[in-house]
Amino acid sequence: MAWQQRLKQPDKNAIEAAVAELTFRFGDRCTTNPAICERHGSDESWHPPSSPDAVVFAETVTEVQTVIGVCARRGVPLIAYGSGTSLEGHVAALAGGISLDLSRMNRVLQVRVEDLDCTVELGVTRQQLNAYLRDMGLFFSARSRG
Repeated sequence: MAWQQRLKQPDKNAIEAAVAELTFRFGDRCTTNPAICERHGSDESWHPPSSPDAVVFAETVTEVQTVIGVCARRGVPLIAYGSGTSLEGHVAALAGGISLDLSRMNRVLQVRVEDLDCTVELGVTRQQLNAYLRDMGLFFSARSRG
């Protein structure tokens, strides 16, 4: 496709340096395992998979900030990854880079029943949230009212 030809390819040395730095900081929570990278480069869309160079599993906001900082400093693409259910193809690493897996950030932080409002971390799924809310007589609907 024409747009893929125009996509700026990052410096492979920058990607290698970023992966090395992230591996040093995150240990085995930064991986280049081909099966894990392949899973993080595909979703439920019709778009062909495109794997990242590495996947980092963040567990805190500070860790997310660290990964963002490393990638920004080195000019390496960063792709946020939740549960892989995207229908838009936005998890595909078209120029390589780092996939930032947020699924381990899965805590419900606060529920305000009177406001029908809650605060959750990025990795909380709809099913997990509904299980948490069930005993409060609440649920999170997946239906759009638009």
